[in-house]
Amino acid sequence: MGSPNQHQLSQATLYKGYKSLDFQNKIYQEKALALALKYCQIENPQIVELGSADDTFLDLVVSKLKGKGRGLDITKGDNFEEPLSPKSNSTDLVIALEVIEHLFDTDFFLTEIYRILKPGGLLILSTPNLASITNRLKLLLGGYPKYLEYSSQGAGHLHLYTLPILRSQIISAKLRILVSASPNFLCPFITKSWFPKSLKNLFMSLGDYLPQFGSHLLIVAQKNV
Repeated sequence: MGSPNQHQLSQATLYKGYKSLDFQNKIYQEKALALALKYCQIENPQIVELGSADDTFLDLVVSKLKGKGRGLDITKGDNFEEPLSPKSNSTDLVIALEVIEHLFDTDFFLTEIYRILKPGGLLILSTPNLASITNRLKLLLGGYPKYLEYSSQGAGHLHLYTLPILRSQIISAKLRILVSASPNFLCPFITKSWFPKSLKNLFMSLGDYLPQFGSHLLIVAQKNV
């Protein structure tokens, strides 16, 4: 594995001690788990999470799917700009939530995911949506899009996606799109502890129908058999 660059070193420092599992604030995790349970029907699946931090979300997915898991993360010394350590055709499910926007070479990242997936294996990926309703309104009023960073003093986002571009890049990586969704459609209060669960479920489900306007994009893709 090659030496990390300055960006990767700063990211590793930023996310040291970062806790992965947080359904309250990371609603994309809740949606990703539901999609994994729905689409990953393989017995004892081999699961790899890219950007797993302390592996707490990975452990939950592994427990629910009764599989075996492996977490890769910059804080563990993994470098997503280099070949991934899992062997080719070894993985049934790859989870990459809020990772791709941090990387320089996103084409290589998706090519590596394709390589490690078994034929028929699944990718569940999420990333912030540049073209969310919130960002469209901010731009219209002369504001700056949420999650898009112009300084190194931030979360380290290098790219932001719209749904058509994300779908196009994933298809170019030879993966077949099964689902395009969003974990949240147009609700700024969905992560608040006082927000009613019934309304939270409603706004999350609306993201299945109008993902291009949601806060984040969620894709389920499959490597052809």
